[in-house]
Amino acid sequence: MEYAKPLNWEKLEDDFKNERSVVLFLGTGIDFGAPHGIDYSWDSLLNHLLKYAVMQMLPSDNLGKQVASEMSSSAKKLCEKLTDDKNQNDENRLKEKVSELKEQIDFDSQFPRDVKSTIVKQTMGNEAYVKLIQDFLYGKMGKNDIIEAGEKYVGWLNDKAKSKPDFFSLFSVADMVLRNHNIRAVVTQNYDQFLCEAICFLQNNTEYNNFVMARNQQVRQIIPNTICEWKGQSDFNYKHLNIYHVHGFIPRYDEIQAPKDNKIVLSLDEFYEDSRNVYSWQIASQLHFLSQYTCIFCGLSLDDYTNQRLLHYVKGKHHGNLYYIAAGHNDEKKRIKDSVKNKFHENNGLTVLYDEQGYGHIYQLLGELRYGTRK
Repeated sequence: MEYAKPLNWEKLEDDFKNERSVVLFLGTGIDFGAPHGIDYSWDSLLNHLLKYAVMQMLPSDNLGKQVASEMSSSAKKLCEKLTDDKNQNDENRLKEKVSELKEQIDFDSQFPRDVKSTIVKQTMGNEAYVKLIQDFLYGKMGKNDIIEAGEKYVGWLNDKAKSKPDFFSLFSVADMVLRNHNIRAVVTQNYDQFLCEAICFLQNNTEYNNFVMARNQQVRQIIPNTICEWKGQSDFNYKHLNIYHVHGFIPRYDEIQAPKDNKIVLSLDEFYEDSRNVYSWQIASQLHFLSQYTCIFCGLSLDDYTNQRLLHYVKGKHHGNLYYIAAGHNDEKKRIKDSVKNKFHENNGLTVLYDEQGYGHIYQLLGELRYGTRK
């Protein structure tokens, strides 16, 4: 079934045909549809961390009345029971009620994202929450899961009548990277190494290579590099793809540790410090790419103040187009909201690629983009 192309799609196609140098800006949205039903969204991660922080606070009576009053009534009752149980030294009952509390606190409505992250850091400290993030990312997502998802993606390429496989957005981005030499770098706000693993899988998969060559295309032979520091213009070449982890990088348990300049950015104070230091490599690299390259924002929320601030700095000063991936809703009221938000983004210098068919369709089109095909 043929669908209409997203709004402004022809403009992006022209940039690829004209061999514009492109940098991808990625967020947690590219990990949507992960195997095992895992939700890798930013909110899901923060809720995961905050629940452990609250569980650590409760038994030590560090959870004050003011914080407790912000919780749902069911959670407050549990807090009272927790106090009674602790006075009775009933350890098993305490653990049981903490487990119930973990599921019942309405974190989303009571705590904004920045407050959640700051509570986590203040309560648990850097080393503990980094370990929890590692567990969240890789605890249920082994390398074999990536391989299986990749095999299903290649199977889908050969038979698009099949339903879209797990990690479809992730592998569509990896596919786009491998078939387009004009993608010079990736800037990601994600901590994980899933994109690197997806690129390596496709690159070394015989069926995928045969599929690409049968269409008179070539698979790029590149080495994806995890970068946690600024690399200058001289470091760009066609044999390497630098993936800049601007919020830090957390490897798998059995992988070598992250580069020495790696810094995990999670809480308010860390965001404030980065934004205050305009010469930090995170800010400098993003401003460089946004002002000098054609950029595509995938899986990112532009409600984030950090992203808005960077776009404000380069507004009217960028040499390439700045594209933002957005998708529609079946609900008419939500579509009206989408129209208002899209207009806001356009006024801030972005070209919105809006697809009424949803994100699955637009990521499929991203995977089909081709470099330098203008006759």
